[in-house]
Amino acid sequence: MNIKTYTESNREAWNEVNPIHQKHNPIQLSEAFQAKGYSTLDEHITRTFLRLGLQGRNVAQLCCNNGREVLSLVNLGAQSGTGFDISDHAIEEAKGLATTSGLPCTFVRMDVYDIDSVHSNQYDLIYISIGALTWLPDLNKFFKIASTLLKKGGLLVIYEMHPMLNMLAMEDEPEFEDPMKIAFSYFKSEPWINNTGIDYVGNTTYESATNYSFSHTLASIFNAVIKSGIHITEYEEHNHDISCVFAHLEKEAKLPMSYTMIGKKA
Repeated sequence: MNIKTYTESNREAWNEVNPIHQKHNPIQLSEAFQAKGYSTLDEHITRTFLRLGLQGRNVAQLCCNNGREVLSLVNLGAQSGTGFDISDHAIEEAKGLATTSGLPCTFVRMDVYDIDSVHSNQYDLIYISIGALTWLPDLNKFFKIASTLLKKGGLLVIYEMHPMLNMLAMEDEPEFEDPMKIAFSYFKSEPWINNTGIDYVGNTTYESATNYSFSHTLASIFNAVIKSGIHITEYEEHNHDISCVFAHLEKEAKLPMSYTMIGKKA
């Protein structure tokens, strides 16, 4: 299938799940973001952004979901924020949060593969967070677009689940026998196909629109970033889970569970 077939199917699935996420979210974000400095970002990535510096920066997030991380970056000191996401429902929620918080954030309902030249060279920093890359069938095209959005010298920050976790079955999957057992190939090239929902907040299952996700090796991520004209300046692996599905493995302290990658546009 072509890219658009995958992404439009995923758009339908994300429109289904966002109201479910709102129902199960224990935090009332519309109230929380009215507090100066409120952020949903964890301690590690907060320290990273503060070290890199947010003051005066125009930041953007690709695959921003309901905008909570864009709003957090602005609340932590960024000059302005822009979020792009394919889900109509998530972007409507994000726009509502921006209005009630009064933070200078803009949200755009758009397939990231369709972002056009009007946004080129506009951003000092682009953030890609947990759960973004797995929904993207073509990393080379994606990072090429990300690179065009950055100003010269702009930063790319990725904070994602480690690809090694894609080899493990989740506890509710038939392949699950042992939490450390390798169930799938690291080099899986066919997409994961799912019809049981993507509610990672309430962990409910339901008959959902067909959605497609993809395994990407570290090499494919590194190479796509490098080919886009972004120079990788830092890479760090972590033993803490940010996936919402593999927290039970943290105590094992045997696997890299997440990573941070920082790059700079040439």
